[in-house]
Amino acid sequence: MKTILIVDDDPKMLELLKHYLRKEEVTTLAATDGEKGLSLFESNPVDLVIIDIFMPNMDGIQTIMELKQKKPECSILVISGGGEFTGLEYLKQAKALGAKEALVKPFTQNDFLRTVRSMLN
Repeated sequence: MKTILIVDDDPKMLELLKHYLRKEEVTTLAATDGEKGLSLFESNPVDLVIIDIFMPNMDGIQTIMELKQKKPECSILVISGGGEFTGLEYLKQAKALGAKEALVKPFTQNDFLRTVRSMLN
């Protein structure tokens, strides 16, 4: 079974994404900031990381750099809702650092699941 780590400081978003994934054959792990996400990443085999850009303590950009340093081949899906222009700029930066895909909040369940499935296969 594949394992997905979701890192987002919004508890409602964490629950929503876990809800979206409930029928998929995956294990989900959740963290509310980059530091907690890195800790889970280091102590569990993770196939996909879904990460928000704007978070306290350690933001998504810094976390992506750490993830890629620890495991260059890790698969990362970046999500952001930090304003259309600002969010898009950060998403571009995240992809330049190694994130494979990016979604701008709000996104549909279908778009989310389609992206996750393609990244896991």
